[in-house]
Amino acid sequence: MRKIIFFTLTFIVLCPVWSRAQVEDSVDVRDYDVTLDLSNGTPFPAYADITVRLLRPCATVGLDFIGMLDSVKIAGAAVTTPDITALPTGGIAPGQDFHIEVWYRGRGYLESGGWGGFHFESSMHYNLGVGFNANPHVMGRVLMPCRDNFHDKATYTFRVRTKAGWTAECGGICQSVAVDSVGCEHSVWRISQQTPTYLVSVSQAQWTRMHDTIASVYGDYPLTVGYLNRSETNVRQAFAELDSVVPQYERCFGPYRWGRIGYIATTKGSMEHVNNIALAREFVSSTTERAQTTIAHELGHAWFGNLVTCATEGDMWINEGGASFCSEVAMESVLGRKASDNYYQRNLEAVLRTTHVVDNNYRPLHNMPHNFTYGSTTYDKGWMVWHSLRGYLGEEEFYRSINLLMERCAFGNLDAYQLRDSLSRYSGVDLTDFFDFHVFSPGFVDYHVELSSDGTTLSIRQQTVGTSNTLRSNLVPITFYSDSDSCKRMIAFEGEEWSGTVELPFVPVCCVLDRDLEISDAATVEGKRLEGYGISTYFDEEHVRVGSANEINFHVEYHMAPAFGEMPEGVVRRAGRYWMLRGDWGESDSVKAYFRFVRTGVNSTYTNLDRGFYHLAATVDSLGLFYRPDGSRRWHFVSRMRSGSANEGWLYGENLLPGEYTLAVVDFEHLAIDRPQSADTHLFPNPLKEGQPLTVEVDSEAPFSVTIFDEGGRQVWQKTDCRSGQKMSPGLKKGTYFVRIENNFISLHSKLIQL
Repeated sequence: MRKIIFFTLTFIVLCPVWSRAQVEDSVDVRDYDVTLDLSNGTPFPAYADITVRLLRPCATVGLDFIGMLDSVKIAGAAVTTPDITALPTGGIAPGQDFHIEVWYRGRGYLESGGWGGFHFESSMHYNLGVGFNANPHVMGRVLMPCRDNFHDKATYTFRVRTKAGWTAECGGICQSVAVDSVGCEHSVWRISQQTPTYLVSVSQAQWTRMHDTIASVYGDYPLTVGYLNRSETNVRQAFAELDSVVPQYERCFGPYRWGRIGYIATTKGSMEHVNNIALAREFVSSTTERAQTTIAHELGHAWFGNLVTCATEGDMWINEGGASFCSEVAMESVLGRKASDNYYQRNLEAVLRTTHVVDNNYRPLHNMPHNFTYGSTTYDKGWMVWHSLRGYLGEEEFYRSINLLMERCAFGNLDAYQLRDSLSRYSGVDLTDFFDFHVFSPGFVDYHVELSSDGTTLSIRQQTVGTSNTLRSNLVPITFYSDSDSCKRMIAFEGEEWSGTVELPFVPVCCVLDRDLEISDAATVEGKRLEGYGISTYFDEEHVRVGSANEINFHVEYHMAPAFGEMPEGVVRRAGRYWMLRGDWGESDSVKAYFRFVRTGVNSTYTNLDRGFYHLAATVDSLGLFYRPDGSRRWHFVSRMRSGSANEGWLYGENLLPGEYTLAVVDFEHLAIDRPQSADTHLFPNPLKEGQPLTVEVDSEAPFSVTIFDEGGRQVWQKTDCRSGQKMSPGLKKGTYFVRIENNFISLHSKLIQL
């Protein structure tokens, strides 16, 4: 073991130093050999022997470092006044390897947010290689002087002396372990793969270790989990799913290249360090969905981020979005496709509802601003784009292309343009339009799909959310249904609209957009069989619950895009979302549906659901449900019936039919007296004498509601589920009233005189 040498006289102390070297293509760090004495906490004495190669002539080499600098040698010669950001390289030829030796003291630096850096806590010491509030985000410089960026990759040796009675867990493969006379452990760890500085790690604690072996497609991998104060039985249960996950990752993404799989339980959070993943300690013995998806996410970085790394932080979606997609793949391997689809769609709904709010705008994935590098757009929308790319290429071609990417770009860096071109070449599919919209532009695409009443013509209209751009090359999966069968077609078209016939083995009665969740558009979709007997069935990610008198097949498309089309006078503003209720059902099925609303600013499970639409509690009496059978028809009012509170509840309608539904804030006084249509309805008798029953006769067999308003526009009486010819007793005072008669087919208004 190499000994640490410290000069009695310190040349210079940088207290503290935070230097940031520029990424220079003229310099390549080949290897770091770092010795750390952690036996007495912080500050800790350390020594780094850094092997460097000049790629072209340059006068200086800059290193990044946070700590206290003691002395420096370059190519064996001492630097009398060392400036770590500009070390002289005079006389060193390009292509020639040379050594920079640095004696220093680390001080356990933490970023302002207290997350990234080197944590010296009472029970453990460990580093986290990314600082969310740091600039740059990479924090290899808290361990050693280094070229701290995503691009410059090297190999590493760490020689660690621990506190007495403690043991080390580090990145790489352990080469040797010895214990000295005072109980301090000396261990050597080697990372032989090309790795950026932010992914290396060192830790020490009185670790309890769980050991196992993962048998996979390309070999068997030792698994080590270091933890404190946990049951080994529970830890084993928490990591049991890796027996399925690792082989699935290898089938989808290619071989695991890092030799050992390792985790340690930390107090602050999770981070994908090579061979030594930091895992939030609450997850290390947990089988909850959050714990399992985090374990899978961090391991997914072994391909997305660690093996193929974003060239700069501006393309962090390649790393973090890819690893988030891996958690979906992992869930599929353990619980099946239906479970992973449900998991994906829950997150898609949350992205559409909240990501643009928490990230302060709809943002492109590429060239992400520094403050949003690790935001929801990067993680969550990035995941959606990887998912959508799988649907765009087809599952088999997608995974074949990803395998080639991981093989040919292994231990390298990519930006979004290089990723686009590589996958285009491997798949044979030009992905320019896909990346232009999904990666280089903000927002989401959505599709409004309609089938003609005779089932012969399909129409698709592209909508976008959060962007003025359009997706030029569209590939839209549509599933068609007959009474007893279904089939799917991928509709490819250029531009914003398409209409035509689709060759099918039957005449369809309805169609559903993206039933198999292949594209990450601004919509969620779910189909269920309703039980009948009026029993409510919840469509959770669609924010609707539905009951029917009979058993029927029912599909809901929930679009997080504003409903287009003409609204009647009196509508103040419409919601930024709408529903398509699909299926072959009619009036006799007595469908009753509840549509969720949530007031902006209310602490709800569904925060931001109606942001910008419904924001005042006093407005709840102005909410209305609107309907149209298809996109060619005018919207009309259906109901203002609601349940719940003024902050969160449901608007509902009865005897509903297939078609489109949306919510709106309505000036009901204006809507109630708009264009009386006494010729279309008959009120008997009119004028109405005191004590006489009122009869409403309407040319409609469907039930309807009758609502009566006084001359000031205030509602004074309402009855639902009325039938033509039915007698009713509104009990009105003497005066003039306006009567509104409505169902899905009529919206009629008449004047009534009460004597």
